[in-house]
Amino acid sequence: MAGTNFKEITFNEAAKKLVGLKKSGPVKTGAHCKTRWTGMKSTYNAIEKYRSRSGCHWDNDHGAGIHGGSAEAMWKEFIAIKSNASMKLFKNSGWRFLNKMQQLL
Repeated sequence: MAGTNFKEITFNEAAKKLVGLKKSGPVKTGAHCKTRWTGMKSTYNAIEKYRSRSGCHWDNDHGAGIHGGSAEAMWKEFIAIKSNASMKLFKNSGWRFLNKMQQLL
């Protein structure tokens, strides 16, 4: 699984770049950026784990593309595992950040 991580200074610099872009909500800090990165990396790893399973489909337009009884059964088994729960959103839709995450990792 992808293990790339950044130093604190990188997250702090990312937070500085967001200052003028945010329209609402709290000012982002390095800690916010690190939390977001950790979540995105977890989603990426879950997608890669799913994609590597035999008989499982993935495309970035339709996600897992779950259709039919056997695919539904495999899907339910996969997302029942706590570390795979983030995949629930991608049953039939892709993830817009996948290509960017592949470039980073």
